[in-house]
Amino acid sequence: MAGAYVGMLMVLIAFATETRGILSSRSMPYLVLMAVGEALLTVRASVTGEWPFAVLGAIWAAFAVWSILKPPTTTAEQG
Repeated sequence: MAGAYVGMLMVLIAFATETRGILSSRSMPYLVLMAVGEALLTVRASVTGEWPFAVLGAIWAAFAVWSILKPPTTTAEQG
């Protein structure tokens, strides 16, 4: 299933660029990579019956989508 490999690459790229300081984990490119990548991996895990991974991927994708739709507010104004 080619979608699973694309999803895996997207998640790995997001993780690698975040850990190297290239992308922020709150940036739109990072969140999109994680949301789409995890969604693709969730589909693959569901099809193959790997339910713990399907649930984990779905939750991870949902948090990424949630962060895209409702970005966190800045804490600088609260200080």
